[in-house]
Amino acid sequence: MKFLSILVALCLLLALAFAPIQADDASPEKEAKTPSKFCPCPRNYDPVCASNLVTYPNRCEYNCVRREAERQGRNLGLLRSGQC
Repeated sequence: MKFLSILVALCLLLALAFAPIQADDASPEKEAKTPSKFCPCPRNYDPVCASNLVTYPNRCEYNCVRREAERQGRNLGLLRSGQC
């Protein structure tokens, strides 16, 4: 019985030793798939229409998306106040 428990413990130790270790690095592909970064905006509803024809709940939310688009080399303009 003692031999069996030692054998099981050895197998578990070997399994942990040879298990693949995953690094939590931020690769460019991973960053592109992650949702946009946190942007502290008020929850007031004053809709604005952007050039991508998406209605954002307020100007702050639009500015957050615009800055994220500029970081990716794209432009996002404001068409008008109100819904698209």
